[in-house]
Order: sequence, then C-alpha cells, then structure tokens
Amino acid sequence: MTSPLPVAVLGTGPLAERIAAHPGLVVTAHSPVVLHLSPDPAELPALLAAGRNVVTALPLHELPRAELAAAAGTGNATLHATGGHQSAVAARLTRSLAAATRGITRIELVEEIVLPDAGVYPWPGGLGADAGSAEAAAAATAGYYADGLRTLADGAIGERGDATAATVTVRVETGDSGGVERVTAEHTLGDRVRYRSIRSRTGAVPLRYRLISTSAAGTGTTTVDFHPVDGLHPAEHLTLVEMLSAARAVVASPPGIALRDLAITHLAPDDRLSR
Repeated sequence: MTSPLPVAVLGTGPLAERIAAHPGLVVTAHSPVVLHLSPDPAELPALLAAGRNVVTALPLHELPRAELAAAAGTGNATLHATGGHQSAVAARLTRSLAAATRGITRIELVEEIVLPDAGVYPWPGGLGADAGSAEAAAAATAGYYADGLRTLADGAIGERGDATAATVTVRVETGDSGGVERVTAEHTLGDRVRYRSIRSRTGAVPLRYRLISTSAAGTGTTTVDFHPVDGLHPAEHLTLVEMLSAARAVVASPPGIALRDLAITHLAPDDRLSR
C-alpha cells in the first residue's frame, strides 16, 4: 500500500480544497513537493532553488525556462508543468485517435465549456463581467491552448508545433443587459491545427469536446462529454488528475524540467523524457 504523499499547495479555490482533501496526499506547508495553482510563475525559481520539486498547472512554454532550469540545478529539484485540462484532453484524444487513424492532414478540437459565475480554474471570474474583462480572461488563458495546439500537432500530425507561433481570435457575445453570454476563442497553429474554445453560461453538459480529423480517406468526428466528479467541475477534475499523476513522478525524476511524453502510443500520460 502506498503511503500518502506530503505536498504543499500554493493557490486557493475548489481545486486547492479538493487537493487538500485527497486521501493520497498530506498537506504540509514545508513539503519538498509543491503543487502550484497560482497564475503567477514568479515564485517558481525560489522554490526550485530551495530544493523543492514543483508541479504547476501553468503551460510550460510561457514560463522562463532558462531561469527555471538554472534554479532546478541549484536546488537539485524538478519542475513539471501540466498545462491544465486544455493540454490533458488534447493528449488523451490524440492518443486514442492515432491508434486507429493514419495520415491525418488537418485536425480541429472544439471545446464547449460552461463557466459558472464563481469561475473554475483557470477562469476565477467566470466569463467576465463585461466584454473587456472577457477579452482579458481569454488573453490570460491563451497559453494553455497554445500548449494544447502543440500536443495536437505532435500527436496527430507528427509535427512538433511551435507554441509561440500560435494565434488567437476572440469573439465576445453579450445579452440585452450588456452581460457576457458567450466567448469564442479560435486558436490556430499554422493552417492544419485548430483549437476552438466556446465558453457559455449554460449548456447541455459542463464540458464537451469534438475532435474533427481530416485525412485522404475523409473526415471523422469524435465527441466526448465530461460530467462533474463528486461535485467538481470536470475541467478542474482533469487538471487535478494531471497534477496528481505528476506529483510522485517529479520526486523520482532527475533535476531540471520534466517534459510530457507526447509519443501517443504510450498509454502512461506523464512519462518523463530526458532534457
């Protein structure tokens, strides 16, 4: 039987509370393993330099990697960035797709997510109070989708996409009262990979994904619905699963930055690659 893993949690909200209550974890402020839920990466170098292994839900490509690698070397520690549920879903779906499909030339992942006013990670303010705040929230989360785009490109097409080259177009729809009703963010990487996020106040299910792939044989569509788990929004549950999977792995990983294995024929979602 595996004993509970001591962790420190940086961040607040339902996701942090669920981590604290997890039976496989023991939360202690000075643990050598830190689960990082803050939107601010500024504290990461000091944590790593102090010898603390860190799992953050932030997307890796937006982090100061050279500075973090140096800090990890100083502290003999490891960092893993999961990229939130946006990368987790992309990785799962492309693994399944690539097992049955070859020669994909174009791929699109469509996300339909219901955001309550109380918000879910990484949208603490939900859709936003007005068009300006909705656009700001879309800009703040663009990095998660850029990581998801690269996952799609790597897994389905076999090209390592440059996440920094991703583009995004945001459309905000408001009601008669001026309140935000829907936000659509179109994320693209080149002309073959697209990740569209449609965020609404209401919907049939809290989280739905449609994966549309095109090959010489035609176009196929796969739809997957995610439902709450013990009252936790599925977006936060997916983020939680990824962080917990990485928590023990960072302890056993060599110092530095651990990279997600995007070899989609491997069914372990958090294998580690050498740097």
